Amino acid sequence: MHHPLITVAMATDRRRFCPCGAVTEHPSGLCRKCHARMTWRRHNTRPRRRAVRRRSGRQARDRARVLAFAVSMFRPTGKEADL
Repeated sequence: MHHPLITVAMATDRRRFCPCGAVTEHPSGLCRKCHARMTWRRHNTRPRRRAVRRRSGRQARDRARVLAFAVSMFRPTGKEADL
């Protein structure tokens, strides 16, 4: 029969491993390398906020340009314009 403190120590050691097999500083957490990798992936896979703002501004200008062109096509010309 094992000593109860050894069993508790083994149980706490079991919880201090990352899924990659490395020892973690915090129980049931990730090691520094896996945490950094997860943070890097999350940072690099989401769209950039500036790019989204630039793209939406560009789309708004393009829509305004198309609308202005469409309105100019329907503007009366010649004798109709005098009315």
